[in-house]
Amino acid sequence: KLGIALLACLGVMIILNPPPAQAQQEIRIGFLAPATGSMARPGEEARMGFDLFWEQAGYRAGGRPVRVIHADEQCNPDVGMNQARRLVHSEKVHILVGPLCGHVGKPVAQVSAETGVPLLIYLSGADDLTKWNRVPTAIRPAMSSSQDAHPFGEWLYHEAGARNATFIGQDYTFGQEKTLGAVATFTGAGGKVAKLIWAPLPTNDYGPLLAGIPANSDAVVVCLVGTDRLRLFEQWFDFGYNRRFKIYGLHWLQADALQELDDRAVGLISQALPWCHGLDTPENKAFMDAFVKKHRKIPSYIVEMAYTSGLYAKTALDAIQGKAEDRKAFLDAVRKAKVTAPRGPMRLDEYDNTVQNVYIQKVEKMKHPILGDVLINVPVKTYKDVSQFWKWTPKEYLARGPYKR
Repeated sequence: KLGIALLACLGVMIILNPPPAQAQQEIRIGFLAPATGSMARPGEEARMGFDLFWEQAGYRAGGRPVRVIHADEQCNPDVGMNQARRLVHSEKVHILVGPLCGHVGKPVAQVSAETGVPLLIYLSGADDLTKWNRVPTAIRPAMSSSQDAHPFGEWLYHEAGARNATFIGQDYTFGQEKTLGAVATFTGAGGKVAKLIWAPLPTNDYGPLLAGIPANSDAVVVCLVGTDRLRLFEQWFDFGYNRRFKIYGLHWLQADALQELDDRAVGLISQALPWCHGLDTPENKAFMDAFVKKHRKIPSYIVEMAYTSGLYAKTALDAIQGKAEDRKAFLDAVRKAKVTAPRGPMRLDEYDNTVQNVYIQKVEKMKHPILGDVLINVPVKTYKDVSQFWKWTPKEYLARGPYKR
């Protein structure tokens, strides 16, 4: 009888003082990145960045535990859509984060629109996701494809002194938008395009394309991804083009590529991006040190992009006391958030894309205390508070339509 009485009292106590439901329930975040296929390596870097952030945060946000569920989008639109649906319907995630590949962004955003599950886009850069075909539940704390290309085009004219440039761009959405974004501001500043060369993805032999560079080009601008970056680099020097032309990387020599290159890369303009290895800030130093300590290599910009998406998610969840089930409150909190990430200060514009610094970068060699001699990218010019609309108003920009070949 005593035992029954005690159990009854305990039951009354539990009813009167139930444990906070949210404190007992995990927040589930579905993270989309390619784990197989040709983009598996950058996908691994994305997972490294996202996991590093949550490890540092103790896998907690807003007073609740956080569980990250990874899914392989394979850089394939159909697979990405199916994986996003699996995360939502089977795994019951509160938040989607991803994808990596530009052409997978639209299908994943469609799943977000259909289900109402918030989507934080950590990389997929297709311009129209935050311009012409916006989804109210999708926010991009990353960059649009042409966003960092606009300041690069002006830099090429005003700082590099180019007047008649040849552009070599990868022939798919990301490469076209980025290349043509730079062309727009370069010609707007007064420059001329000697030739536009489109490289299929992949291109195994750059010899015929390089042979087509007009002799009067005073600059050759490169926008390439994947192993094509290394192929062009080798053939550029092997065939002596370095003695005939000046080459500039709009999007070319990222950290993963630098690991494969030699000192011929030192001094080259490598890329224009919202993040740079050589940023001298406490946030970037802490990020760099933590990643190198864990993985024994220099992080790529993809690592930082994924890491910062975690920062945005936690900042918003903390602001709403972990109420991840309240989708509107979460999205509102993300939109209001102003964070200082490894890349610098960030905020969102009214179209849900990040306003942030863009850094024109070059390659330097440094002696790292852990890694020894390594090639890194350092800033040579900083453009502050760069919007996806650059110096145009949103109305002016949207009326022009997207960049297409």
